[in-house]
Amino acid sequence: MRSAVKGLIVTAAFIGPGTVTTASIVGAELAYQLVWALVFALIATCVLQEMASRLGRITGIGLSEAILTQSSSRLWQILASFLICTAIGVGNAAYEGGNLTGAALGLSASFGLSIEIWAIILGIIAASLLLSNAYKVIEAVLVCLVGIMSVVFISLMFVAGIDTSALVAGIRMESCLFSDFALLLAIIGTTIVPYNLFLHAGMSARDRQLELGNRAFPLQNKEQNKQQNTAENTEQNTQQNMESNAGLFASIGIGGLVTFAVMSSAATAYFSTGLSIDTSNIAAQLEPLLGEYAKLFFALGLFAAGLTSAITAPLAASYAISGLFKWQAQLSDWRFKAVSISIIVTGVMVSVSGIKPFVLIVLAQATNAILLPISAILLLIVCNNKRLMGAHRNSGLNNMLGIFVVMVVLCLGAYKLFQLVT
Repeated sequence: MRSAVKGLIVTAAFIGPGTVTTASIVGAELAYQLVWALVFALIATCVLQEMASRLGRITGIGLSEAILTQSSSRLWQILASFLICTAIGVGNAAYEGGNLTGAALGLSASFGLSIEIWAIILGIIAASLLLSNAYKVIEAVLVCLVGIMSVVFISLMFVAGIDTSALVAGIRMESCLFSDFALLLAIIGTTIVPYNLFLHAGMSARDRQLELGNRAFPLQNKEQNKQQNTAENTEQNTQQNMESNAGLFASIGIGGLVTFAVMSSAATAYFSTGLSIDTSNIAAQLEPLLGEYAKLFFALGLFAAGLTSAITAPLAASYAISGLFKWQAQLSDWRFKAVSISIIVTGVMVSVSGIKPFVLIVLAQATNAILLPISAILLLIVCNNKRLMGAHRNSGLNNMLGIFVVMVVLCLGAYKLFQLVT
Protein backbone atom coordinates (compact mmCIF):
# COMPACT_ATOMS: atom_id res chain seq x y z
CA MET A 1 0.00 0.00 0.00
CA ARG A 2 2.76 2.42 0.96
CA SER A 3 4.68 1.69 -2.26
CA ALA A 4 1.56 2.51 -4.30
CA VAL A 5 1.19 5.82 -2.46
CA LYS A 6 4.82 6.73 -3.16
CA GLY A 7 4.31 5.85 -6.81
CA LEU A 8 1.24 8.06 -7.04
CA ILE A 9 3.13 10.94 -5.41
CA VAL A 10 5.83 10.60 -8.08
CA THR A 11 3.11 10.56 -10.76
CA ALA A 12 1.37 13.59 -9.25
CA ALA A 13 4.71 15.39 -9.18
CA PHE A 14 5.32 15.01 -12.91
CA ILE A 15 1.68 15.55 -13.96
CA GLY A 16 1.83 19.23 -13.15
CA PRO A 17 0.75 22.20 -15.25
CA GLY A 18 4.01 21.90 -17.13
CA THR A 19 3.02 18.43 -18.33
CA VAL A 20 -0.49 19.54 -19.31
CA THR A 21 0.74 22.66 -21.08
CA THR A 22 3.72 21.00 -22.78
CA ALA A 23 1.66 18.02 -23.96
CA SER A 24 -1.02 20.43 -25.22
CA ILE A 25 1.53 22.44 -27.21
CA VAL A 26 3.14 19.28 -28.61
CA GLY A 27 -0.23 17.87 -29.67
CA ALA A 28 -1.37 21.18 -31.15
CA GLU A 29 1.81 21.80 -33.14
CA LEU A 30 3.11 18.31 -33.94
CA ALA A 31 0.12 15.98 -33.39
CA TYR A 32 1.63 12.55 -32.60
CA GLN A 33 5.19 13.14 -33.83
CA LEU A 34 6.60 12.95 -30.30
CA VAL A 35 4.77 9.84 -29.12
CA TRP A 36 8.05 7.95 -29.43
CA ALA A 37 9.71 10.51 -27.14
CA LEU A 38 6.95 10.04 -24.55
CA VAL A 39 7.39 6.25 -24.67
CA PHE A 40 11.15 6.64 -24.24
CA ALA A 41 10.63 9.07 -21.34
CA LEU A 42 8.25 6.67 -19.56
CA ILE A 43 10.66 3.75 -19.87
CA ALA A 44 13.51 5.96 -18.68
CA THR A 45 11.40 7.13 -15.73
CA CYS A 46 10.71 3.53 -14.72
CA VAL A 47 14.41 2.65 -14.96
CA LEU A 48 15.66 5.61 -12.92
CA GLN A 49 12.87 5.73 -10.33
CA GLU A 50 13.28 2.01 -9.64
CA MET A 51 16.96 2.63 -8.85
CA ALA A 52 16.12 5.55 -6.56
CA SER A 53 13.43 3.59 -4.75
CA ARG A 54 15.67 0.55 -4.32
CA LEU A 55 18.49 2.74 -3.01
CA GLY A 56 16.38 4.31 -0.26
CA ARG A 57 14.60 1.07 0.61
CA ILE A 58 17.79 -1.03 0.93
CA THR A 59 20.16 1.48 2.55
CA GLY A 60 17.80 3.68 4.58
CA ILE A 61 19.57 6.82 3.36
CA GLY A 62 18.65 9.38 0.70
CA LEU A 63 20.34 9.92 -2.65
CA SER A 64 22.42 12.89 -1.50
CA GLU A 65 23.81 11.00 1.50
CA ALA A 66 24.57 7.99 -0.67
CA ILE A 67 26.44 10.13 -3.20
CA LEU A 68 28.63 11.63 -0.48
CA THR A 69 29.54 8.17 0.86
CA GLN A 70 31.20 7.23 -2.44
CA SER A 71 34.47 8.81 -1.35
CA SER A 72 35.93 10.48 1.72
CA SER A 73 38.00 12.78 -0.51
CA ARG A 74 37.44 16.45 0.20
CA LEU A 75 37.49 17.13 -3.54
CA TRP A 76 34.70 14.59 -4.13
CA GLN A 77 32.61 16.08 -1.33
CA ILE A 78 32.89 19.56 -2.86
CA LEU A 79 32.34 18.38 -6.44
CA ALA A 80 29.35 16.18 -5.55
CA SER A 81 27.76 18.92 -3.47
CA PHE A 82 28.20 21.41 -6.31
CA LEU A 83 26.66 19.04 -8.86
CA ILE A 84 23.68 18.25 -6.62
CA CYS A 85 23.07 21.90 -5.79
CA THR A 86 23.26 22.75 -9.50
CA ALA A 87 20.97 19.94 -10.66
CA ILE A 88 18.44 20.39 -7.87
CA GLY A 89 18.76 24.10 -7.14
CA VAL A 90 18.71 25.36 -10.72
CA GLY A 91 16.38 22.63 -11.99
CA ASN A 92 13.84 22.97 -9.20
CA ALA A 93 13.83 26.76 -9.39
CA ALA A 94 13.02 26.53 -13.11
CA TYR A 95 10.47 23.78 -12.50
CA GLU A 96 8.84 25.73 -9.68
CA GLY A 97 8.53 28.74 -11.94
CA GLY A 98 6.84 26.53 -14.54
CA ASN A 99 4.51 25.02 -11.91
CA LEU A 100 3.37 28.39 -10.61
CA THR A 101 3.07 29.91 -14.08
CA GLY A 102 1.04 26.99 -15.40
CA ALA A 103 -1.40 27.10 -12.48
CA ALA A 104 -1.61 30.90 -12.69
CA LEU A 105 -2.26 30.66 -16.43
CA GLY A 106 -5.45 28.67 -15.94
CA LEU A 107 -6.67 30.77 -13.02
CA SER A 108 -6.04 34.02 -14.87
CA ALA A 109 -7.96 32.85 -17.93
CA SER A 110 -11.02 31.88 -15.86
CA PHE A 111 -11.10 34.31 -12.95
CA GLY A 112 -9.25 37.38 -14.15
CA LEU A 113 -6.25 39.08 -12.49
CA SER A 114 -2.80 38.82 -14.00
CA ILE A 115 -0.65 35.71 -14.13
CA GLU A 116 1.91 37.48 -11.93
CA ILE A 117 -0.62 38.13 -9.16
CA TRP A 118 -1.88 34.55 -9.25
CA ALA A 119 1.70 33.26 -9.14
CA ILE A 120 2.35 35.28 -5.98
CA ILE A 121 -0.89 34.04 -4.41
CA LEU A 122 -0.06 30.43 -5.24
CA GLY A 123 3.46 30.86 -3.87
CA ILE A 124 2.03 32.17 -0.61
CA ILE A 125 -0.39 29.23 -0.38
CA ALA A 126 2.38 26.68 -1.03
CA ALA A 127 4.68 28.33 1.51
CA SER A 128 1.91 28.50 4.11
CA LEU A 129 1.15 24.81 3.69
CA LEU A 130 4.78 23.87 4.19
CA LEU A 131 5.20 26.15 7.19
CA SER A 132 2.02 24.86 8.82
CA ASN A 133 3.04 21.19 8.52
CA ALA A 134 -0.49 20.49 7.26
CA TYR A 135 0.51 20.04 3.63
CA LYS A 136 -0.10 16.27 3.61
CA VAL A 137 -3.84 16.63 4.10
CA ILE A 138 -4.08 19.33 1.44
CA GLU A 139 -1.84 17.35 -0.91
CA ALA A 140 -4.17 14.36 -0.68
CA VAL A 141 -7.09 16.56 -1.75
CA LEU A 142 -5.06 18.05 -4.60
CA VAL A 143 -3.97 14.63 -5.84
CA CYS A 144 -7.66 13.71 -6.00
CA LEU A 145 -8.35 16.84 -8.05
CA VAL A 146 -5.50 16.01 -10.40
CA GLY A 147 -6.98 12.52 -10.67
CA ILE A 148 -10.35 13.99 -11.64
CA MET A 149 -8.72 16.08 -14.37
CA SER A 150 -6.86 12.98 -15.54
CA VAL A 151 -10.12 11.07 -15.86
CA VAL A 152 -11.56 13.94 -17.92
CA PHE A 153 -8.62 13.97 -20.34
CA ILE A 154 -8.67 10.20 -20.76
CA SER A 155 -12.45 10.25 -21.24
CA LEU A 156 -12.11 13.06 -23.77
CA MET A 157 -9.52 11.06 -25.71
CA PHE A 158 -12.02 8.24 -26.17
CA VAL A 159 -14.96 10.59 -26.84
CA ALA A 160 -13.09 12.64 -29.44
CA GLY A 161 -11.38 9.56 -30.84
CA ILE A 162 -7.80 9.03 -31.93
CA ASP A 163 -6.84 9.80 -35.51
CA THR A 164 -5.14 6.47 -36.20
CA SER A 165 -3.71 7.57 -39.54
CA ALA A 166 -2.10 10.61 -37.87
CA LEU A 167 -0.86 8.38 -35.04
CA VAL A 168 0.71 5.93 -37.49
CA ALA A 169 2.28 8.82 -39.41
CA GLY A 170 3.60 10.26 -36.16
CA ILE A 171 5.42 7.11 -35.10
CA ARG A 172 7.20 6.54 -38.42
CA MET A 173 10.97 6.76 -38.35
CA GLU A 174 11.12 9.93 -40.46
CA SER A 175 9.02 11.74 -37.84
CA CYS A 176 11.94 11.42 -35.42
CA LEU A 177 14.01 13.70 -37.63
CA PHE A 178 12.79 17.25 -37.11
CA SER A 179 14.27 20.51 -35.81
CA ASP A 180 12.08 21.41 -32.82
CA PHE A 181 14.40 20.04 -30.14
CA ALA A 182 13.00 22.44 -27.53
CA LEU A 183 9.67 20.58 -27.55
CA LEU A 184 11.47 17.24 -27.68
CA LEU A 185 13.50 18.11 -24.57
CA ALA A 186 10.39 19.56 -22.96
CA ILE A 187 8.32 16.37 -23.29
CA ILE A 188 11.25 14.36 -21.91
CA GLY A 189 11.94 16.86 -19.13
CA THR A 190 8.30 17.01 -18.01
CA THR A 191 8.21 13.20 -17.65
CA ILE A 192 11.68 12.28 -16.35
CA VAL A 193 11.82 14.78 -13.52
CA PRO A 194 15.30 14.88 -11.89
CA TYR A 195 14.03 16.02 -8.51
CA ASN A 196 11.74 12.98 -8.34
CA LEU A 197 14.85 10.81 -7.97
CA PHE A 198 15.74 12.60 -4.74
CA LEU A 199 12.11 12.74 -3.61
CA HIS A 200 11.46 9.02 -4.13
CA ALA A 201 14.78 7.95 -2.60
CA GLY A 202 14.08 10.20 0.39
CA MET A 203 10.58 8.82 0.93
CA SER A 204 11.82 5.22 0.62
CA ALA A 205 14.67 5.94 3.02
CA ARG A 206 12.26 7.46 5.53
CA ASP A 207 10.11 4.33 5.44
CA ARG A 208 13.23 2.20 5.89
CA GLN A 209 14.36 4.25 8.87
CA LEU A 210 10.94 3.89 10.46
CA GLU A 211 11.20 0.12 10.04
CA LEU A 212 14.55 0.24 11.85
CA GLY A 213 13.16 2.45 14.60
CA ASN A 214 14.90 5.65 13.45
CA ARG A 215 13.22 8.92 12.57
CA ALA A 216 15.93 10.61 10.54
CA PHE A 217 18.51 9.84 7.87
CA PRO A 218 21.76 9.87 9.91
CA LEU A 219 24.83 8.86 7.93
CA GLN A 220 26.30 7.26 11.02
CA ASN A 221 23.73 4.47 10.66
CA LYS A 222 25.33 3.35 7.42
CA GLU A 223 27.07 0.37 9.04
CA GLN A 224 23.90 -0.53 10.93
CA ASN A 225 21.97 -0.51 7.68
CA LYS A 226 24.65 -2.64 6.03
CA GLN A 227 24.51 -5.21 8.82
CA GLN A 228 20.73 -5.23 8.70
CA ASN A 229 20.76 -5.82 4.97
CA THR A 230 23.23 -8.69 5.37
CA ALA A 231 21.14 -10.34 8.06
CA GLU A 232 17.82 -10.05 6.24
CA ASN A 233 16.50 -12.77 4.02
CA THR A 234 17.34 -12.05 0.38
CA GLU A 235 14.11 -13.59 -0.81
CA GLN A 236 12.10 -11.22 1.41
CA ASN A 237 13.96 -8.21 0.03
CA THR A 238 13.37 -9.42 -3.51
CA GLN A 239 9.67 -9.81 -2.82
CA GLN A 240 9.49 -6.29 -1.39
CA ASN A 241 11.30 -4.95 -4.45
CA MET A 242 8.82 -6.65 -6.77
CA GLU A 243 5.82 -5.29 -4.88
CA SER A 244 7.29 -1.78 -4.80
CA ASN A 245 8.14 -1.87 -8.50
CA ALA A 246 4.66 -3.09 -9.44
CA GLY A 247 3.07 -0.07 -7.74
CA LEU A 248 5.68 2.30 -9.16
CA PHE A 249 5.41 1.10 -12.76
CA ALA A 250 1.60 1.12 -12.65
CA SER A 251 1.59 4.72 -11.38
CA ILE A 252 4.06 5.85 -14.04
CA GLY A 253 1.96 4.08 -16.67
CA ILE A 254 -1.11 6.02 -15.54
CA GLY A 255 0.87 9.24 -15.79
CA GLY A 256 1.98 8.32 -19.30
CA LEU A 257 -1.59 7.59 -20.36
CA VAL A 258 -2.71 10.98 -19.05
CA THR A 259 0.10 12.74 -20.91
CA PHE A 260 -0.82 10.92 -24.14
CA ALA A 261 -4.49 11.78 -23.60
CA VAL A 262 -3.65 15.49 -23.29
CA MET A 263 -1.48 15.28 -26.40
CA SER A 264 -4.18 13.43 -28.33
CA SER A 265 -7.01 15.78 -27.34
CA ALA A 266 -4.88 18.79 -28.30
CA ALA A 267 -4.06 17.19 -31.66
CA THR A 268 -7.79 16.74 -32.31
CA ALA A 269 -8.77 20.23 -31.14
CA TYR A 270 -5.95 22.23 -32.76
CA PHE A 271 -3.70 20.34 -35.17
CA SER A 272 -6.54 18.64 -37.08
CA THR A 273 -8.55 21.88 -37.35
CA GLY A 274 -5.66 24.20 -38.13
CA LEU A 275 -6.25 26.35 -35.03
CA SER A 276 -3.34 27.87 -33.13
CA ILE A 277 -3.02 27.24 -29.41
CA ASP A 278 -2.49 30.17 -27.05
CA THR A 279 -3.23 31.23 -23.48
CA SER A 280 -6.81 32.20 -24.34
CA ASN A 281 -7.97 28.95 -25.94
CA ILE A 282 -5.90 26.21 -24.29
CA ALA A 283 -9.03 24.84 -22.57
CA ALA A 284 -10.82 24.40 -25.91
CA GLN A 285 -9.68 20.76 -26.05
CA LEU A 286 -12.10 20.03 -23.19
CA GLU A 287 -15.16 21.57 -24.85
CA PRO A 288 -16.37 18.38 -26.58
CA LEU A 289 -16.83 16.81 -23.15
CA LEU A 290 -17.49 19.77 -20.82
CA GLY A 291 -18.97 22.45 -23.11
CA GLU A 292 -19.15 25.87 -21.47
CA TYR A 293 -17.57 24.54 -18.28
CA ALA A 294 -14.35 23.55 -20.07
CA LYS A 295 -12.42 26.70 -19.17
CA LEU A 296 -13.46 26.57 -15.50
CA PHE A 297 -12.58 22.90 -15.13
CA PHE A 298 -9.27 23.35 -16.93
CA ALA A 299 -8.39 26.21 -14.59
CA LEU A 300 -9.23 24.16 -11.49
CA GLY A 301 -7.24 21.24 -12.83
CA LEU A 302 -4.19 23.39 -13.51
CA PHE A 303 -4.56 24.94 -10.06
CA ALA A 304 -4.61 21.50 -8.42
CA ALA A 305 -1.74 20.19 -10.53
CA GLY A 306 0.30 23.34 -10.04
CA LEU A 307 -0.09 23.55 -6.28
CA THR A 308 0.64 19.84 -5.83
CA SER A 309 3.82 20.12 -7.88
CA ALA A 310 4.68 23.43 -6.24
CA ILE A 311 4.83 21.53 -2.93
CA THR A 312 6.68 18.41 -4.08
CA ALA A 313 9.44 20.31 -5.89
CA PRO A 314 10.56 22.28 -2.79
CA LEU A 315 10.29 19.12 -0.69
CA ALA A 316 12.59 17.24 -3.07
CA ALA A 317 15.12 20.08 -2.91
CA SER A 318 14.95 19.99 0.88
CA TYR A 319 15.60 16.23 0.93
CA ALA A 320 18.60 16.69 -1.35
CA ILE A 321 20.17 19.66 0.43
CA SER A 322 19.50 18.26 3.91
CA GLY A 323 21.35 15.11 2.90
CA LEU A 324 24.38 17.14 1.84
CA PHE A 325 24.67 18.97 5.15
CA LYS A 326 23.44 16.11 7.39
CA TRP A 327 20.34 17.98 8.55
CA GLN A 328 17.21 16.19 9.67
CA ALA A 329 15.08 15.55 6.60
CA GLN A 330 11.75 16.51 8.13
CA LEU A 331 9.59 19.61 8.31
CA SER A 332 10.27 20.08 12.01
CA ASP A 333 13.81 21.16 11.08
CA TRP A 334 13.84 24.89 10.27
CA ARG A 335 16.68 24.39 7.77
CA PHE A 336 14.59 21.85 5.84
CA LYS A 337 11.78 24.41 5.70
CA ALA A 338 14.16 27.20 4.74
CA VAL A 339 15.31 25.33 1.63
CA SER A 340 11.68 24.69 0.61
CA ILE A 341 10.70 28.32 1.06
CA SER A 342 13.73 29.54 -0.89
CA ILE A 343 12.73 27.35 -3.86
CA ILE A 344 9.18 28.73 -3.73
CA VAL A 345 10.41 32.33 -3.56
CA THR A 346 12.76 31.75 -6.49
CA GLY A 347 9.93 30.13 -8.46
CA VAL A 348 7.69 33.14 -7.85
CA MET A 349 10.46 35.48 -8.99
CA VAL A 350 10.92 33.45 -12.18
CA SER A 351 7.16 33.40 -12.75
CA VAL A 352 6.78 37.19 -12.46
CA SER A 353 9.91 37.91 -14.50
CA GLY A 354 7.88 38.83 -17.57
CA ILE A 355 8.78 35.80 -19.68
CA LYS A 356 5.86 34.62 -21.79
CA PRO A 357 4.00 31.81 -19.95
CA PHE A 358 4.28 29.17 -22.68
CA VAL A 359 7.96 29.98 -23.24
CA LEU A 360 8.68 29.77 -19.51
CA ILE A 361 6.90 26.44 -19.07
CA VAL A 362 8.62 24.79 -22.04
CA LEU A 363 11.97 26.29 -20.96
CA ALA A 364 11.53 24.82 -17.47
CA GLN A 365 10.92 21.34 -18.89
CA ALA A 366 13.87 21.64 -21.28
CA THR A 367 16.15 22.80 -18.44
CA ASN A 368 15.23 19.70 -16.49
CA ALA A 369 16.08 17.48 -19.45
CA ILE A 370 19.50 19.11 -19.78
CA LEU A 371 20.22 18.75 -16.04
CA LEU A 372 18.84 15.20 -15.85
CA PRO A 373 22.14 13.48 -16.83
CA ILE A 374 23.86 14.92 -13.74
CA SER A 375 21.36 13.28 -11.39
CA ALA A 376 21.18 10.08 -13.44
CA ILE A 377 24.97 9.61 -13.58
CA LEU A 378 25.28 10.11 -9.82
CA LEU A 379 22.44 7.63 -9.26
CA LEU A 380 24.17 5.04 -11.44
CA ILE A 381 27.41 5.44 -9.51
CA VAL A 382 25.67 4.94 -6.18
CA CYS A 383 23.58 1.94 -7.27
CA ASN A 384 26.72 0.12 -8.46
CA ASN A 385 28.42 0.43 -5.07
CA LYS A 386 28.63 -3.12 -3.72
CA ARG A 387 29.62 -1.91 -0.24
CA LEU A 388 26.48 0.20 -0.01
CA MET A 389 23.93 -1.84 -1.97
CA GLY A 390 25.22 -5.37 -1.36
CA ALA A 391 23.31 -8.00 -3.33
CA HIS A 392 20.87 -5.34 -4.50
CA ARG A 393 23.33 -3.32 -6.55
CA ASN A 394 22.57 -2.73 -10.22
CA SER A 395 22.41 -5.69 -12.55
CA GLY A 396 23.91 -5.63 -16.02
CA LEU A 397 20.46 -4.85 -17.45
CA ASN A 398 19.96 -1.97 -14.99
CA ASN A 399 23.27 -0.47 -16.05
CA MET A 400 22.67 -0.98 -19.76
CA LEU A 401 19.29 0.75 -19.61
CA GLY A 402 20.57 3.50 -17.31
CA ILE A 403 23.57 4.26 -19.52
CA PHE A 404 21.34 4.30 -22.62
CA VAL A 405 19.00 6.82 -20.98
CA VAL A 406 21.91 9.05 -19.94
CA MET A 407 23.52 8.92 -23.40
CA VAL A 408 20.28 9.79 -25.22
CA VAL A 409 19.52 12.76 -22.96
CA LEU A 410 23.15 13.91 -23.05
CA CYS A 411 23.16 13.90 -26.86
CA LEU A 412 19.85 15.76 -27.09
CA GLY A 413 20.94 18.31 -24.50
CA ALA A 414 24.33 18.83 -26.17
CA TYR A 415 22.70 19.35 -29.55
CA LYS A 416 20.29 21.88 -28.10
CA LEU A 417 23.14 23.81 -26.45
CA PHE A 418 25.02 23.72 -29.75
CA GLN A 419 21.98 25.24 -31.46
CA LEU A 420 21.81 28.02 -28.87
CA VAL A 421 25.45 29.08 -29.26
CA THR A 422 25.64 28.86 -33.07
